[in-house]
Amino acid sequence: MADGPENCEELDSKQVEEGKVAVNPSEDEASQLREKLIRLTAEFDNFRKRSIREKEEYRKFAVEQIITELLEVYDNFERAIESAKQTDDVESVVKGVDMVFKQFTSILEKEGLQRIECKGMEFDPNLHDAIMHVEHTEQEEGTVVDVCKPGYYLHTKVIRPAMVAVSKKSDK
Repeated sequence: MADGPENCEELDSKQVEEGKVAVNPSEDEASQLREKLIRLTAEFDNFRKRSIREKEEYRKFAVEQIITELLEVYDNFERAIESAKQTDDVESVVKGVDMVFKQFTSILEKEGLQRIECKGMEFDPNLHDAIMHVEHTEQEEGTVVDVCKPGYYLHTKVIRPAMVAVSKKSDK
């Protein structure tokens, strides 16, 4: 072998590129490198498979906490329905359903859900989906005048834009 290190791992890549070192590993060194490559390939493949399995497990059980909390809401809705079937007192049924709704809303807000406030705001295509334009004399053009379906953020991400009616200038 030419002037250079005896172990391939000690080779300087610059020397190899410039052709100053001849790389001619012995049969034993080549065999060791092949085995090392096979081992590293197998380790990487195992790592990749393990990562995929862990992601699937995480995804599968990531919602467990919120589902557990929502089971309480589910139970309360069942009780409210049964109670409504057995009573003529509409006011108490409405009060019970309202309490369950507040419980449900509280859980969603705790998880980061926020309603997009938009009535009276300037139309923003990132937050709003304009489904109609309405002639409006009291509002400036491009202002949200009605919310047909509310929109929501999950933390800072818009997960559903609000469906809105937007003001336009009157042609009169």
